[in-house]
Amino acid sequence: MAQIDHHPNVENYIHEMTLSEIEVRGGIADIFEEGQMILLKDYRLDFDFGALEALQKSTEDVEDARVRKSLKKLQAPSFFEGEPWEVEGSRLVFKEPVRQAIFDVLCKGDREVFDRAALALKSAHDEVLRIFKICFPDYDPFRFIPSVRLTRTLFENLHWDNHSIDDDFHQARIFANLDSRPRIWHTSFRFPEMMQRLYREHRLERFAGKDPNLMLDYINGDVLGGTRNTWMESLPKHRIAFDPGEVWLGESRLISHQIFYGESAMVYMWFVRTANMSSSDNRFNQRIEALHKAMATQASEMSLL
Repeated sequence: MAQIDHHPNVENYIHEMTLSEIEVRGGIADIFEEGQMILLKDYRLDFDFGALEALQKSTEDVEDARVRKSLKKLQAPSFFEGEPWEVEGSRLVFKEPVRQAIFDVLCKGDREVFDRAALALKSAHDEVLRIFKICFPDYDPFRFIPSVRLTRTLFENLHWDNHSIDDDFHQARIFANLDSRPRIWHTSFRFPEMMQRLYREHRLERFAGKDPNLMLDYINGDVLGGTRNTWMESLPKHRIAFDPGEVWLGESRLISHQIFYGESAMVYMWFVRTANMSSSDNRFNQRIEALHKAMATQASEMSLL
């Protein structure tokens, strides 16, 4: 199981549950929506780790900036879905530039490396879809982003995810460590608590009624340093080392996270209609709006004293 070092000053919102326990209780939508992180207990993906270790992880040889960006946050099905390829000598030729770059750069033009990675990722993909159905039987997603991260991430800043989408939606996220080494995360306060802690000092009331992503940008960047000034913060943190093949779930706009070390991973995201939620009051935009109102009420009451 994951090695977890709990910090006494951060609420323990990390829960370990088996798939059988989740299935018996009818899923985990209710506690997931509350901002809990759920680790699948006594479970590992049956994954061919060597398939990804054989890949070239650097994308520096890709000249097209758009293709290079697509490889960094790659859609896992790009390995096993798409237009049929043609064979030219020992080389596979694809119609899609991203798939061509996967073969030429990531797989170094090696058909065996490509086929092995495609088989491993397809198997993991199908298994994560099965896990999603068990965990969220009532969710009806309207968009699906099945990302796989193959490049190394070290020492990123603590943050909450910003998808740059101002629509009022809910997300479900499943993560899996596809590296043969542990993936190390730090997590700290959940966003509503952090927002409340910063509210008066940073005049967060100026974001009331606006796209919550604007406040996310401010806290992630101006307060915590963003990608420009790393390690500005010294917040208390839980430390988690996820074993190879380990799977966990969490709403990454609510749960702060910082990848201390990570290489290959699945980061699967489903956009879910709020009507499918266990409680639509728990959706991200509603939580932010409710906290703005609560802080405004508190300020009004204090002014009367």
